[in-house]
Amino acid sequence: MVFILKSFRKANPAMGDATTKCSAGEENDRIKYAMSSMKGFRDEMEDALTAVLDLDGYSSTSFFGVYDGHGGADVALYCSRQFHIELTKEPDYGNNLRTALEHVYFRIDKKLKRSDEWKREPAHPPVNRTWKNLLRAALCDPKERYVPPLQEGTTACVALIRGNQIIVGNIGDSRCVLSRNGQANDLSTDHKPDHQQERARIERAGGQVTRDENPQRDITGRLVSMDLGIHRIGGKLAISRAIGDFQYKQNKTLSPAEQIVTCSPDIRTVDITDDTEFLIIASDGIWDVKSSQEAVDFVRQRLQSGETNLRAICERLLDSCLGRRMSDNMSVIVVEFKEGARANPTATAEARADEIEVNIEVGQSSSANVEGGQPSNGNDDDDGSVNGCIGCFGRLDMFEAGED
Repeated sequence: MVFILKSFRKANPAMGDATTKCSAGEENDRIKYAMSSMKGFRDEMEDALTAVLDLDGYSSTSFFGVYDGHGGADVALYCSRQFHIELTKEPDYGNNLRTALEHVYFRIDKKLKRSDEWKREPAHPPVNRTWKNLLRAALCDPKERYVPPLQEGTTACVALIRGNQIIVGNIGDSRCVLSRNGQANDLSTDHKPDHQQERARIERAGGQVTRDENPQRDITGRLVSMDLGIHRIGGKLAISRAIGDFQYKQNKTLSPAEQIVTCSPDIRTVDITDDTEFLIIASDGIWDVKSSQEAVDFVRQRLQSGETNLRAICERLLDSCLGRRMSDNMSVIVVEFKEGARANPTATAEARADEIEVNIEVGQSSSANVEGGQPSNGNDDDDGSVNGCIGCFGRLDMFEAGED
């Protein structure tokens, strides 16, 4: 079963305030996960999450992905629907997952550059399609020359679990952190323009790294000081690796890995050991507020206190970041390794609908159980929505709250 958490595209009074959340969770014999997204004080939600306990039905591979969009949500949503599917098509998927993961980043980027598939509605579209989308589709000239997303893109931080290994791929500033006996271990590197290696590639490709300047004035309006802010590429993009953003990938003399902005991922593989506790995969809305160790401490303290509801822990983590120095979208996946996970590497990743309970929750008061592919015990509407989350239950499960 696949879960794609799309959450809130734009502010919607019917969905409550910035603290309204969209959450889901599932488990099998080895691992238990939960994920949650919150729009925060931004006007639009541009994060997307994907979780697949059994990616292919035969290799006991689990997949988790965080996609933090910028310039719009469409590229992030496309990756949340397609990235894991394209991964299984890689020739090395069965025998060399690390190589397959590296290749799929370039595959997805190439598909975006060549085709408008990323703009199309998914196979099971939400029922609340807006007039904007309908009008765009109606007015589209099929003969018009396709232009890829020039100033829209996404991060992609994904973690795969197969056998006794965790394989993490990352571009951008979403992050994956592993807790071993309470110690935070970063399994990804934030790709920022000011990092030495990133800046060198950017400048070799003809780009420029600038830094925000924030003037500070007294009550008379006189300039007192100039505070320096974050580094950006050309004064715009605050990350140095992304899927999309083809404005920064136009040097025809350079390979995709050498462009100003590249989709070339960092890949890291670690073993699952007896002290492996949990993973935290999150967008920068979390990491701008908490360090890796602070996030690990937050989750671990609640697990050790006897809290078993991972969804509740994810939601409290989001709440703890709201309003502290920032107001970005926030999304998180927590994957807990059960006792004996290392000792049972061949345990099946398949979780049959009649053996598990899947909880989908929006906000503080609504919940639903999914059993046998149909929603139940919730505030069900005729359109298949459950308290604002629209679900198409089957091979592709999508949850969207709010409207475009």
